[in-house]
Amino acid sequence: MDEVAKWSAFILLIIGTLGLLSNEFILDWGTIATLTFAALNIVGLIILAFVNWEQ
Repeated sequence: MDEVAKWSAFILLIIGTLGLLSNEFILDWGTIATLTFAALNIVGLIILAFVNWEQ
């Protein structure tokens, strides 16, 4: 279960970071996209913190 949580956390962080960068420099999707990708980053960080806290 921990491996699934670690992988999902890293995937969320990658998607969130790439989304924020592409929104800022390439696509200019707007505020909703920025908040969505930032939320994915926050969720990924929370999952990663809980997985590492249990160990």
